[in-house]
Amino acid sequence: MAAALGRLRERGLRQTPARQAVLTVLVEAPSDRPHLSAAQVHERVRRNGLRVDLTTVHRVLVHLTELGELHAVPVSAAMTYGFADHPQHHAVCTNCERICHIAPGAVLTAVQAAGAAGFSADPAGRSSGVVVYGRCDTC
Repeated sequence: MAAALGRLRERGLRQTPARQAVLTVLVEAPSDRPHLSAAQVHERVRRNGLRVDLTTVHRVLVHLTELGELHAVPVSAAMTYGFADHPQHHAVCTNCERICHIAPGAVLTAVQAAGAAGFSADPAGRSSGVVVYGRCDTC
């Protein structure tokens, strides 16, 4: 979190209570569920004592995603957010909504196939990278 706040300061952005609270909640997210929806972040920010509305939390999440500090992964009908500290691709369970990281090299063939079909794919995994939907082995 300190690195993200430092990069924001370098860009001339203030360390607002909302930004700090959102980043704190994402840092504290459990390692087996590091991606949270705006509603989940909002609930945890309020539980931590900051009175902020859901619109503000959503705005902070979108802004941090646009700045490259977070990435967004669509899960069911919601967008979830996690730190974009390194290139990431994801597998999402359509039953329990668990999200796992997939190594960039593991999706290289799919990225190359998308390129051959005329798509400008993102092999580095910025934003949400490649997202694979299915059922996890627990479900």
